[in-house]
Amino acid sequence: MRIIAIANQKGGCGKTTTAINLSSSLALKGQRVLLIDFDPQAHATMGLNVMPSDLEKCIYDVITPKQDEEVILDEILIPIKDTFDLAPSNITLSLLEQELTGLKGREDRLYNAIQGLVAEYDYVIIDCPPSIGHLCFNALRAADEVIIPIDMSLFSLRGVAKLTEIILMLNEKLEREIMSRALITMYDARTRYSETVLEKVKDEFEKHVFETVIRYNIRLRESVDFGQPVGDYDRHAIGHIDYENLADELIRSDAADTYNSLKPKGSAHDILQKTEDFIESGYRHVSTEYGYAEKEDTAYYSSGSSYSDMIEAIAANPSAYSFSDPEDNY
Repeated sequence: MRIIAIANQKGGCGKTTTAINLSSSLALKGQRVLLIDFDPQAHATMGLNVMPSDLEKCIYDVITPKQDEEVILDEILIPIKDTFDLAPSNITLSLLEQELTGLKGREDRLYNAIQGLVAEYDYVIIDCPPSIGHLCFNALRAADEVIIPIDMSLFSLRGVAKLTEIILMLNEKLEREIMSRALITMYDARTRYSETVLEKVKDEFEKHVFETVIRYNIRLRESVDFGQPVGDYDRHAIGHIDYENLADELIRSDAADTYNSLKPKGSAHDILQKTEDFIESGYRHVSTEYGYAEKEDTAYYSSGSSYSDMIEAIAANPSAYSFSDPEDNY
């Protein structure tokens, strides 16, 4: 079972779109897939035509420490199609940030829930919130791999850098490697600027970026309004073709081969260094050359962010956070 978190601290860069459509494409290829909506905004839930307000139970009921009786993950699953299930979310998930504060083993809640699954899956995809906190930490602790969507903007790249800092610290403190790869989304092939940045990103990131590029496609947005993966809405859409290619690429990248191809603890460090270098040099140069400007539309984290404290808390009691060999999960 491969557990993959889809995360970036910048909103609007294609996390939920990727979570929904990658899950659907994997299922269409015969893979057994569970999508966990771990965002209180519940966009993945609504994007699959499930109304959060109609739910009797959601992922909050599985993770909360305040439940009188234990709710296991299998109890809340909603079948979307053959071999594709959803663990839905709603606004109550936002309560977890406060409820988990100071709780022993708080970053372990989602990991334990996934490990306790009765149903069997080939892939578990986690749609993360665009913020740093207990929810994000739970997702990263549970994951073996992280896909980081980037929409070719400076602030999306900064989101990559910040998220990779967290992954790097977790790797160091927990002596475990979480594999990270960037995914280029919302690519507009009509502009020379996009083409130039794409070339530079692929040159810089090399094996740390997927070959597949998710092109800008209005069908991707329309399909969300209809509560369907793009392949169900329009199987001829460019967006569906791109996510089919991404699913193929992911299936081909056998986890054991991925681990063996990289130096221990090198992936996150490499991607962080390449991101910082690209922001400071290549990206700014291209932006200036093409007169490109953008507005910051998302705050990545507050100045009072406590992610370093959370990592230290895990490190202080490492026995409570034992990890199996990554190859045992495949």
